[in-house]
Amino acid sequence: MIDYRELFSAGAGFEAFAKTGLAGEIAAVKEARAKLNSEEYVSSELKEQVKQVRGAYYLLTAAELWCPDCQRNVTAMQFISELQPTISQAIISKSRAERTLLPALALDKVRIPFTVVLDEKFEPIGTFVERPEKAIHGGEAELQAYREGRLLNATIEDILAIIHQHQATRG
Repeated sequence: MIDYRELFSAGAGFEAFAKTGLAGEIAAVKEARAKLNSEEYVSSELKEQVKQVRGAYYLLTAAELWCPDCQRNVTAMQFISELQPTISQAIISKSRAERTLLPALALDKVRIPFTVVLDEKFEPIGTFVERPEKAIHGGEAELQAYREGRLLNATIEDILAIIHQHQATRG
């Protein structure tokens, strides 16, 4: 049995993670952060939904800064943590995830970013894999918007959906 609390504790914070890349990778994170702060990309209504989350949640994220999907989505998840401090993120390497999460969750491959959303007891309640649902199930226009960083809100919505589903099942 995997100890998610221990694995989360071993993870890096976002600021340390965001400094591990090359100049262009770090610039991509800064660009995503700037977009997240813009009403054009993330509405005040969505920000308010994040702030309304009650209870502790943990985002255990496997990521590497060289990965464009990680540059966008891990930054969007960090934005959630900044809006609602009861939601925390820790980042582990892809190789650590392959050693721990792959067997524990019976995965065939770890696609990054890979986030296990944990409840207050550090029990898994859902996962986010690589891209938001809008980019995965949308057409070419959605995929292009995602690649341009215009679907950062969709990442936030996907994480919120996992949390809201968990809260709904708890009564």
